[in-house]
Amino acid sequence: MGNVKRWPVLAGVGVVVAAAGWWIVDEMPSVDDAVARDALPSIDEHLRAWLATAARSGDPNIRWVCTQKVIETLADGERVKVGLVASCDEVAREGDGLVTRGGFRRQPVVYRVERTPDGYRVLDQEFAKDGAAYSPSVKAMFSWVGARRVLDGTSTDDPAKLAPAAFGLPEDTPVRARR
Repeated sequence: MGNVKRWPVLAGVGVVVAAAGWWIVDEMPSVDDAVARDALPSIDEHLRAWLATAARSGDPNIRWVCTQKVIETLADGERVKVGLVASCDEVAREGDGLVTRGGFRRQPVVYRVERTPDGYRVLDQEFAKDGAAYSPSVKAMFSWVGARRVLDGTSTDDPAKLAPAAFGLPEDTPVRARR
C-alpha cells in the first residue's frame, strides 16, 4: 500500500524534471552555420572599420586583423542577432615582416544584422562593458547558456595567423609582437 502513495509524488517529480529539461534545451544557444558563414564577412568588415576609426589610423601599412567565434544566432524574420567573441590585432608592416601593435582577446560582441539580396548588412553592435559591469553586461547580451560559454572562456583563433593574408603576403611571413 505504501508504494501506491509514492506514485503521485514520483509522477510529480518526473513532470518537474521533464519541464526543466525542456526549458534548458529550449534555451540552449544554437548557431545557424549558414547564417554565421554568410554574416561573418559583413561583421568582420564592420568590426575592422570601426576599430580603424576608433584608433584614428589612416596609415595604409596598418590593418586590423580579427577572428571571431560565434556563440549563438537568433533569427527574427530577416534580422538576426549574432552573439560572438572577437579577438583583434592591430598589425603593421615593417621590413620583411609584420608587427602586432596592440589589440584585444575574447571581446564579447552582439551584432544585429539584416539579410539583404547581397548578403547581410550590420544594423548595430554592442560590446560587453569593462570592469565590474563585464559579467552583468555579458549576461544581458547573451542567452544564459551563451553567457556561461563566454564567461567560462570560449576563445577564438589567434588573429596573428591571418595577418599575412590581410597584407597579401605569404603564409610564412614572420609576425612578431612589438617590444
